[in-house]
Amino acid sequence: MKYIGLMSGTSLDGIDAALVDFSKPQPKLLDTYAKPFPADIKARLAEFHKPGFDEITRLGELDH
Repeated sequence: MKYIGLMSGTSLDGIDAALVDFSKPQPKLLDTYAKPFPADIKARLAEFHKPGFDEITRLGELDH
C-alpha cells in the first residue's frame, strides 16, 4: 500500500509531495518532491492573507 501525500504550507513556497509505503508495520518514506510556485501564483496566493473583495471568485479563478 503506497500513498502520496501532498501539502502546501503557509509559507507559500510551493507544493511538497511524499511517497510512503504503508505495507509493513513501520511506514517507509520512499521519495519526496518539491515544486516551487511561480512568482505570479505566489503573489496571487498572498493576496488571500488580507481581506478583500470577492475572495470566492478570485480563489476559483486561481484554482482553475
